[in-house]
Amino acid sequence: MRKTFHEKLNEINEDVLLMGSLVQEAVHNSIEAILRINVDLAQKVIDKDEKIDEYDILIEEKCIVLQAEHQPVARDLRLIHSISILIKYLERIGDLAVNISKIVKKLAGEKKKQLDKEIIDLLVEMGNLVEPELNGALNSFKNKDVKLASKLGKSDDTVDEIQKLIFKKLFTSHKSKENIKFVTNVALASRYLERIGDQAVNIGERVLFFLTGDYKVFHDDI
Repeated sequence: MRKTFHEKLNEINEDVLLMGSLVQEAVHNSIEAILRINVDLAQKVIDKDEKIDEYDILIEEKCIVLQAEHQPVARDLRLIHSISILIKYLERIGDLAVNISKIVKKLAGEKKKQLDKEIIDLLVEMGNLVEPELNGALNSFKNKDVKLASKLGKSDDTVDEIQKLIFKKLFTSHKSKENIKFVTNVALASRYLERIGDQAVNIGERVLFFLTGDYKVFHDDI
């Protein structure tokens, strides 16, 4: 029996949630990996990224076919279009988790393998803000929740401040030339973590758009 439009659309929705769960796992494991300088966990993130990329391609193809076959309008069209965009945000988040994991492998090769407790505490704080943003973004998509989607991004300023503080502490406490690679890698990891939060907010904005049809969600100054 040929699947109906909404059966196919529901299938795409499920694919997005499966892709999202893989991305959530990647982000969580990459954070744990850098906190513990755990190479095995970092490698796990890197190895699983291919599956995230496969979902990205699969979902995009399904969206194109569904749109061509059924020519949806209004909310259904916004949903399909938005899914095509938000999976790119998910794919990018997966890439950022991979970037963090690659840094873990670099740090493990350095003589100085341990992060200072202050830096660890700040990275933990960042993770505790960024992971809920991603979870909230995916839940807003799953439940078609306008209120949840509109609340995302509240911790952006705090995450930015923590990242700046990490930079400051790194470059004031590790000034010697032999530590420059270590400092740069940790600083980059914090930057990637901050970007994950930004991408999660982008997902929330895209969800808000397809639910409301209001382009103003992309322009705070309007």
